Amino acid sequence: MNKPSLRDVARRANVGTTTVSRVLNKHPNIAEATRGRVMAAIEQLGYVPDVGARHFRLGRTHAISALLPMIGTPFYETLLTALHDPVASKDYDLALFPLLGSQRVRRYRDPGALVYRADALVIVSQDPDELYGGPPPFRGPTVLVDVHHPGYHSVSFDNVGAGRLAAEYALSCHLPIVFLDGQDLPDAPGSPVFAARRSGILQTLGRHGIRPVLTVSVLPEQEGLRNAARDIAAQRPAGPFLLLAMTDDLALGVRQHLHDVNLHLGEDYSLLGFDGSAAAAAAGLSTVVQPVRAMGEAAAEVLLGALNGELNTLVQRQFSPTLREAQSTALRMTTA
Repeated sequence: MNKPSLRDVARRANVGTTTVSRVLNKHPNIAEATRGRVMAAIEQLGYVPDVGARHFRLGRTHAISALLPMIGTPFYETLLTALHDPVASKDYDLALFPLLGSQRVRRYRDPGALVYRADALVIVSQDPDELYGGPPPFRGPTVLVDVHHPGYHSVSFDNVGAGRLAAEYALSCHLPIVFLDGQDLPDAPGSPVFAARRSGILQTLGRHGIRPVLTVSVLPEQEGLRNAARDIAAQRPAGPFLLLAMTDDLALGVRQHLHDVNLHLGEDYSLLGFDGSAAAAAAGLSTVVQPVRAMGEAAAEVLLGALNGELNTLVQRQFSPTLREAQSTALRMTTA
């Protein structure tokens, strides 16, 4: 027995095939009575649309590509889950393309790269001007997440303001400040997120005539964290200090290695992180919080609006930082 065709549905519903296609594509300008007849005919005949052919005719892939620095960290897992769920509910697949080095960056600058065989592009934590030297080689909707650019839809976080908030809180502890800075991956684009946070921190400290007594730059991997702990132990101030880390992952990662070199949280140092991760909350880490899940959900909303042709102007949303104080900064210098 032959499978029922779109023409069979049209004949059963007493409409044209174009009307059936418009119903299947959820076109708004269809009378409800007509829509009901078409849907009833589809159910009676057991018609199943050829999704692949329909996407081909529409010039759509129902895929969204996400370019991001890396995968597998709590920050990106939370962000991508929040982004994925709303777009998946609209039958879009989210394809991840981590940068990881200059070879991939060169590949992604090619207009024929797989990443651009999609209906929309998400660029996470990267400035497109730095990444491409101009606009990306992609004509569909493009949304930036975790960074702001005046020429694109963007859902961002005020990282400069977050740096200021972290510095002001660090100063309130009245301890010498050791800065655990994030180091960019070798042979990969620099992080505008780290640059903005760093600027907010150092400018705010500078306005108070303060500089970190020690700055250690580190990659988010075990050997780098181990070496950072050794450097801090060897060069730290004589008394208690506050360790200000660029991310929660760096803060929690270096804490264990500091314990291994006989520096103990709450006795020898206080610890402040960035991002407001679940792991930070569980560990009692004071942190500057960014609403990662809300950012992902907002990005999905902007993406779907752009894909549906509902946005007449650029959408640019920025989330503000908050401070979550916990036990890790209980150690403070008492002042008279």
